[in-house]
Amino acid sequence: MSKIEFTKYSGTGNDFVVIDNRAGTIALDNKISWNKICDRKFGVGADGVLFLNPSDSSEYDYRMVYLNADGGEVSMCGNGARCLAHFASFLNIGDGKNYSFQTMNGSYSAVVEKESVNLKMTEYYDVNRFDISDLFETDHSFFANTGVPHCVFHCDDLDELDIVKAGSKVRYDKRFPEGANANFYKILSENHIQLRTYERGVEDETLACGTGAIAAAIACSKQYGWKGPVQVDMPGGVLQIPFNEDYSSIYLGGEVEKIFDGSLILDQFLNS
Repeated sequence: MSKIEFTKYSGTGNDFVVIDNRAGTIALDNKISWNKICDRKFGVGADGVLFLNPSDSSEYDYRMVYLNADGGEVSMCGNGARCLAHFASFLNIGDGKNYSFQTMNGSYSAVVEKESVNLKMTEYYDVNRFDISDLFETDHSFFANTGVPHCVFHCDDLDELDIVKAGSKVRYDKRFPEGANANFYKILSENHIQLRTYERGVEDETLACGTGAIAAAIACSKQYGWKGPVQVDMPGGVLQIPFNEDYSSIYLGGEVEKIFDGSLILDQFLNS
């Protein structure tokens, strides 16, 4: 039997199965098995699986590989990256505090302070590449890629929103061949919003989304002239988004929680 040790993590409500794969022995290509492991009734239950892989460069402490709950690999997950940095600290990698790491499309850095992790974002592009105003009735819409493509919409009736219906319409729109996340925000006060996110790959609302929080914070900064930081309240907790005037320096900060350790018998998921 193939037995794998894992740690369950939560980053402001985004939960992950986290695996130390520095030996490079775990195959990631069986999409079905990882999808089953993320199942909340028959598996461990998670929004995705994080692998701490070896880096191919001495400049970095590790490589982050992220599989969404559907088993497909995606380029970035902000809250996942924060959890993985905390996991690296737990494993006593490097100095236990400052980390630089690779992802599918780029490189990032993170600072671990006890249960808080601040991640410096390096991907912010395709700003308003698409006109998405027809996808949701609103007075403000915004598109940007913050490591993952995000659509952002203002919504005063946020608590009553049928987010699965509204979000899936956006996610599967033909403008986005690989899908896009849908974010809906309500202004609570200046530099303070409430946010709900429908995530592709999970195909449902998640309790938090780091890259979505960044997209929403920047959308509000541009629309309302806000200076950073912006506080983003999500169902799973609070995220802080500091940034400078030209958005060349953007951070994602918040708490992470190590929930439990466990073991996976991979053969059970491959054969079930």
